[in-house]
Amino acid sequence: MFFLILQTLFDAVLLAAIVFIFHFTNHEMNKKKEEADLLKALQVQEIKDQLQELLMTLKQLGKEVSDDIQAQVMEAELKTDLIRKSTVKIQRDLKKTLALAEEVNVEKKRLEEKVEIIRMKSKNEPRAPLAAKAAEPMEANLANLSLNDSDLIRQIYKLADADVDVDSISKKTNLTQGEIQLILNLRGNRFSTPN
Repeated sequence: MFFLILQTLFDAVLLAAIVFIFHFTNHEMNKKKEEADLLKALQVQEIKDQLQELLMTLKQLGKEVSDDIQAQVMEAELKTDLIRKSTVKIQRDLKKTLALAEEVNVEKKRLEEKVEIIRMKSKNEPRAPLAAKAAEPMEANLANLSLNDSDLIRQIYKLADADVDVDSISKKTNLTQGEIQLILNLRGNRFSTPN
């Protein structure tokens, strides 16, 4: 009977130990499972945070690239506009230059014709001293001036004294630039004097 009690007691302790081990093992497994779940949750959260940070960085980088592209496009448009304006200005200047070249050619031809006429007259006239020869055409030109011409010469002198350029004087008086230059060159000469 003692043996039976001892056997029952041993069985009870063994059963308690088995229950305790089962409970302990179950508790440890649950604890490990919770730790694993917690570790997974932390890893998932960390990955999520990293992905959000990467997404923010990509958005910021995309915005910077977009802003940079827009700035370059605007700069290119400004340069294109500047080139277009420069081209228009160059074309205008070219047209003016061609027109002036044509005027110069016309004036050159006219002066060449006058020089040829003067040469023809000088061949037909007897030779005179050089100073007298130079003075004769001026005297002839001045002798042919009318009262209106005298007023015109005064007007040219006044405009020249006011620092108006020959081109503007030419437009105001309807004389060629060569004629105006000739009148201005004769100003110091004794034959040229409307005051």
